[in-house]
Amino acid sequence: MRQKGRSYQKLLTFFLGAGVLLTCGAAFIAPQATDDEFSIVVLPDTQYYTSEKHGGKKEMFYAQTDWIVKNAAKEKIAYVVHLGDITDDGEKFADQWTNAAEAMYRLDKPQPGYPQGIPYGMAVGNHDQTKSQYPLSGITDSYNKYFGISHFKDKPWYGGHYLNNNDSHYDLFTAAGVKLIVIYMEYDSYDEDIEPLNKWTAQVLEKYADRKAILVSHSFIHFNNTAGTNEKGFPKFSMQGQHRFDRLKSYPNVIMTLSGHVGDNGEGYRQDGYAGNIIKSFLSDYQSRPDGGHGLMRLMTFSKSKDLISVRTFSPYTGEEETDADSKFTLPWMHHTNVARINDLNNDGQTEIMFFSKGQWKIQGQADINFGTEGDIPAPADYNGDGKAELAYFRPSEGKFYLEGGKSITLGHAGDIPVCGDYDGDGFAEVAVYRPSTLTWYFNGLDSIKFGHKNGIPVPADYDGDGKLDVGFFRTDNSLWQTTLGNIPLQVQHVPGDMPVPADYDGDGRAEMAVYRPSTGEWIIDKMKQPVKLGGKDDIPVPGNYDKSGKASPAVYRNGKIYLQNGKTVAADKGAVVELVNLPICKKFYGR
Repeated sequence: MRQKGRSYQKLLTFFLGAGVLLTCGAAFIAPQATDDEFSIVVLPDTQYYTSEKHGGKKEMFYAQTDWIVKNAAKEKIAYVVHLGDITDDGEKFADQWTNAAEAMYRLDKPQPGYPQGIPYGMAVGNHDQTKSQYPLSGITDSYNKYFGISHFKDKPWYGGHYLNNNDSHYDLFTAAGVKLIVIYMEYDSYDEDIEPLNKWTAQVLEKYADRKAILVSHSFIHFNNTAGTNEKGFPKFSMQGQHRFDRLKSYPNVIMTLSGHVGDNGEGYRQDGYAGNIIKSFLSDYQSRPDGGHGLMRLMTFSKSKDLISVRTFSPYTGEEETDADSKFTLPWMHHTNVARINDLNNDGQTEIMFFSKGQWKIQGQADINFGTEGDIPAPADYNGDGKAELAYFRPSEGKFYLEGGKSITLGHAGDIPVCGDYDGDGFAEVAVYRPSTLTWYFNGLDSIKFGHKNGIPVPADYDGDGKLDVGFFRTDNSLWQTTLGNIPLQVQHVPGDMPVPADYDGDGRAEMAVYRPSTGEWIIDKMKQPVKLGGKDDIPVPGNYDKSGKASPAVYRNGKIYLQNGKTVAADKGAVVELVNLPICKKFYGR
């Protein structure tokens, strides 16, 4: 019997602290992915389709995999993830497993472009096992009968498994030139095997450190009355999800988690930063919807050139497509808005050159936009988390921010300086101001912070790479950088007139301290051995990602052109009355 041998081995692994790393097979190259784009299908809980409960039908599951087969080439599908709760009653009813096999085995069949079938993997949910009673673990014999090692061992994408079954396993594939690994971790009701399984997962992540990793478990984040939400309404980690995340977040190749399990709200998203790496967590589960979810599923499309993940939610059974903000959305993929996607208004991965004067926006390549009036201060930022900046302005006379789309937020008053950005790492910029008169930072939805100096220029940036803007200022009297992380020792001789230009110049996910010195036309950037020579005393520094490299480059504005470090120029605007938005501190603190 499986449960006795497995329980003994799991307990032995726990007490010895030993990991088991079994490898089978080689990496798979997705045949339909282009050099730029590929897709991953996500199948949420199918338990009411295979059990035909609560209005669900097995045909809904069949419709999902039939759609995958039919659209694999068109949608450049590289891989399919099942989030678990494949069935509703674990070991009790064999017909639920035959229904699941009838649906999923359709992906195994060779077809044009997929001679070995469409790659897929499946998580074990709590309904796919008998309920555990410590110290014995739940039985998953039926799962392993239909989706065990023997079924996958000859698949070219199958990587290996944990212990003596396929409850936890991993797959390897390459799509659009990106090497990926998907690691599945079995649902663990009582945290019986969390640490040994975490250790195994860590070993896999270390072995395949050159691959971007997606972690899949039936339960990672929750979005219901039990688990609650954080202060901004985003889901929290489940208990087992938190244990896994805390143990594995330090691996820089981890980019994403996928989970289901909780269907009260059906959809949720959060992101967390650690040491320069941003990890995105997605929840999708529709079992609490009418008819057990009526066949809803997700398609996640990854674009290298746009540096975006685009998510669609739809049902091939009913033909419906959900278009609300939780169901159809885009997010940055590789580069976070706080450090690399500087003033990108159209999600092309490139900084736009913007000017604002008396309510008129002049944006390179676009028709002029009237949004605001005289006296307003521009404050573009990524307020809705879609990877691009939205137009916005601060009206000091009213103490209000006005955002594209008609939203307004009351914050601040005359004399305040807009310092908007993502201060809590959830992917959404906060409206914020710095008040020089009281040296205080005010944020919409977050606590205020008193931190400043009478000679200080606010320089918020993500200096430690945790995905959050850090509060900080640059002192014009001695060139000292001070942040809530502590004094930052940028060792430069103080020269009056130096301008702070913090940005991520090396692409490591952290903003570097930097100053532009007009008197010598030099950029002095932390960790760079030699200053960059670019510009002159009348130029305006405008660092940005002008070449879609995912990092900032030194640049200066002069007489209608942007001059780049590589010697190239970019046409800008020659108007004399417009105000350059790309570095607003120039006008505020340096009079130009």
